Amino acid sequence: MKKISALSLGLTLLLTVFSCSKQDFSDRYADPSKTATVSCSKLMTGAFYVACDTYKGFGYNTYWRLYTWEGFFSQLNQQRGFNNDSGGVYFIQDGWANDRWSNFYKLLAQYRLMEATYEAETDAEKASDIIYLNLTKVFLYDQLAQLCDAFGPVPFSKAGYLAITGDLASSYPAYDSDEQLYGMMIDELGTLYDDILKFDASATAAQKSEIAGQDFINQGSLDKWARYANSLRLRLATHVAAKGSLTAKAQAAIKESAGRKMVDSMENGIFGKVGSENVGDGKFYEWYREGFAGDGKNATASQAMIDAMRITGSDDPRLKVIYHPNEKGEFIGKSVTEDSADQSKYDAISVWTERHYATLDSVTFISNGLMENPVFTPAENWFLLAEAYQQGYASGNAKDAFVKGVALSIAEWYNRNVTAEDPGSYGFQRHYQAKKDEVPSTADAEAYANAVWDKYDNKLEGIMTQKWLHLGIMGAHESYTDIRRTGFPKLEYPKDDQAQTNPNIIQRVLYPLSEKNNNTANYKAATASFADSNDTVLFWATKLQ
Repeated sequence: MKKISALSLGLTLLLTVFSCSKQDFSDRYADPSKTATVSCSKLMTGAFYVACDTYKGFGYNTYWRLYTWEGFFSQLNQQRGFNNDSGGVYFIQDGWANDRWSNFYKLLAQYRLMEATYEAETDAEKASDIIYLNLTKVFLYDQLAQLCDAFGPVPFSKAGYLAITGDLASSYPAYDSDEQLYGMMIDELGTLYDDILKFDASATAAQKSEIAGQDFINQGSLDKWARYANSLRLRLATHVAAKGSLTAKAQAAIKESAGRKMVDSMENGIFGKVGSENVGDGKFYEWYREGFAGDGKNATASQAMIDAMRITGSDDPRLKVIYHPNEKGEFIGKSVTEDSADQSKYDAISVWTERHYATLDSVTFISNGLMENPVFTPAENWFLLAEAYQQGYASGNAKDAFVKGVALSIAEWYNRNVTAEDPGSYGFQRHYQAKKDEVPSTADAEAYANAVWDKYDNKLEGIMTQKWLHLGIMGAHESYTDIRRTGFPKLEYPKDDQAQTNPNIIQRVLYPLSEKNNNTANYKAATASFADSNDTVLFWATKLQ
């Protein structure tokens, strides 16, 4: 057996932290819509519940988010294999965009109700309940940024008030520019970091117990919430640090955030986990399984990913826990350079022993009954710092941060495999499950990361490519943002000759038809100066070719 390392110890700690079952969730966090008591604490849980714990939730990687939203972006980013010339390579269904849009505004409506409840309280009640607004706002801003990154300008400051005012006529909200919203979030997340830590320092044991009883994101850890706020600020500031009107503000925020607490270790990573018990009309493990497997849509390996995991000439340690090889032991993925006729021929093979393409690993993904919902991972944080140091936004060693990012990414992916649960009805198939004593040591992971760093002449390209590998199909929306703003990893975007619309790579997602039809006046006002086109380049982005 290998000597137990800090990396392996981190996996053991995560296994302990994430042992809470779905029944624990149901017992502790009752559906807020079924309670007669309205309070800021329960409304916070309600906001998280709407965003994370519904069939079409987007705060966690539910089945629908994985199958539609992340599935679409992972296709654009070539983080999963897909057929060339399918007619839908660069096309996203309006219904999928609408699901993402409407889920955010359900979350926002919950937050607005919390604001109104808070404003009606006494000063003493406000002093105690402000923490619930602050924690919800951190999570809300994470979701708002994701919406802006996909669509551009969106309604926010005037949105979500119908349940409070009851005035339908005035409930159609005007749009805020994405530049204004980004500037607001960067400023407020800095303040939220301070406020959460101050509350943590002065809160009573009873207050902390109540928070823990309502918080299923971080189980009441205010230290984690402060780290989440600061790392989210680092992410958003990095998005707009190189281009647009917010570069000075963003670079100052990056410098400040780099010196504060952040999500930088396995112990303080923001991971949500669910078990195999019933929730609503389904089971989380079934949703996850179908998100990855289903009709095979999201399960085929990407050759671009495999190539990036072999850049040193040796296999990336993550390769065998992300993918299962074909029956010959080969890691072959779909590539944009393949002939579409060959792809169709290989896809027609129904017998596993003759399969051509590698697939997602069945233990890590398809049959995992305890799948993880990464909200903010430590590896991403270190890749953000590596980029900040490399670009001169903050003082630090880019290579050291990069090495930590790769090593933590290896740890995270092995943790998903090692802690997997077989729910029984589907079963682990076709691949071994990694054992805890097979987890790469910290020294081995760092040695590999150093070798990867040396392979890239353009260090920013290396940082962004490894971040793209790390995020994979579960964080594809973030990779789409990264690729549009940095151009890395370098990918080919061949024309889809079969497409009736969008034969080429898109720059953003169109507003849903429901928004155009229901909020027509404000939609027209917003798009008078901002073209609602797939070809419109957002203010922080560079046009993909």
